[in-house]
Amino acid sequence: MKKALVTAGRSNLGKAICKALEEAGYEVYYTVSSPAKADSPQAICADLTDEGAVKDALSRFEKLDLLVNNAGIFTEGDQQNLSTGDFDKVMDLNVRGLFLVTRTLLPALKKAGGSIVNIASMNALHPGFGTAHYDASKAAVSAYTASLAAETGLRVNALAPGLIDTEGLHGTELEKHWESHTVRKQMMKPSELAAIVVFLAESTGIYGQTILADNGYCLK
Repeated sequence: MKKALVTAGRSNLGKAICKALEEAGYEVYYTVSSPAKADSPQAICADLTDEGAVKDALSRFEKLDLLVNNAGIFTEGDQQNLSTGDFDKVMDLNVRGLFLVTRTLLPALKKAGGSIVNIASMNALHPGFGTAHYDASKAAVSAYTASLAAETGLRVNALAPGLIDTEGLHGTELEKHWESHTVRKQMMKPSELAAIVVFLAESTGIYGQTILADNGYCLK
């Protein structure tokens, strides 16, 4: 059975990705940020911004068919008033954490001839929400994706989701704004995005690409 690791596997999107991969026949492991979230033997608790913790937690994998770098953090903030700490917090997980996990697991992925799917964001392609630091972090994910595919020869691709449907966004001004600017008048469902992750994991001939899934937001 093929093995997959999904970072932040108990997040809204992470849960959908784990479910879709299990249905596709993968043995799925996932990372969590605290022991309280470790709800199964497949859960791996680690601070993904800590180099030593990442090595200790993930060195168990001798062969790995798929890595999904899903862990990330989103914050808003006027750049003139954004603190260095808030900037570092986003960059530490979204960029440095992704790098640490990927570097640790590259030998296992190469041994299996595996693939990587990174979760970027449409914000990397359509900035302007007052989130320049977050947008920059996700643009870095897309650039890293292309470079890593060229460097390693592995199938490394990224998914750039639009606004993801979560209960807390229902009825908000953000949802109204989103629907007024999209072709398909609804947020992206986690299950739809998870299906694209599976497609990228199983695809052939696609290397270093960032696939935009935003219900047409960036067209307007």
